[in-house]
Amino acid sequence: MDNEILNIAQEEFAECIMVISKIKRFGIDSCHPFNQPIKTNKQHLVEELGDALAMISLLQQEYELSNKDLHDAKHAKFEKLKKWSSINVEKAEL
Repeated sequence: MDNEILNIAQEEFAECIMVISKIKRFGIDSCHPFNQPIKTNKQHLVEELGDALAMISLLQQEYELSNKDLHDAKHAKFEKLKKWSSINVEKAEL
């Protein structure tokens, strides 16, 4: 079972990467005219991030990863971003 979770998580994270690439190339509000129903890249991003969050929850459950540990790791990343990037993480920390 854990291999299936890992495989699906990997696929979902790859789909997030694909949507991010499309946003970088075409913009957040762009949409592909051949996709039905027509969705913007932002709508696709929300969908794929939701899928990724679902898989993160399953990975947490499967490998007994605590909310506290993930919270601490997220905030450690925010601190690195504050130091090494120009990204404003203040609102994301809420």
